[in-house]
Amino acid sequence: MFRVLCMLLMLFPIMLSVYSCSSGSDIEIGKPTEISEPVPLSLEEWNAITNATEKYDVDTLERLRKSDPALKSEKAWKKFMGEVVGPQMAKDKPIKEPI
Repeated sequence: MFRVLCMLLMLFPIMLSVYSCSSGSDIEIGKPTEISEPVPLSLEEWNAITNATEKYDVDTLERLRKSDPALKSEKAWKKFMGEVVGPQMAKDKPIKEPI
């Protein structure tokens, strides 16, 4: 009886996976899932973000960069980072003076 119970416990996950694959789900083995491209973020939307960690996250800044075609060049992006993002970061995350 114990052996039968052990076999059932071992086969149960296999049976579940077979059943879930044949249940008509949209997921196919070996087929990559489609990941949507991040939506560009306007300067106004970026300024409205209150969480500093999220606001200065690399992915968020890349979304901000994609919103303006003029920021595609490295030179323009560095200028934008120095003139807009840097001063805003200084306001959002002021440097604390050492004690």
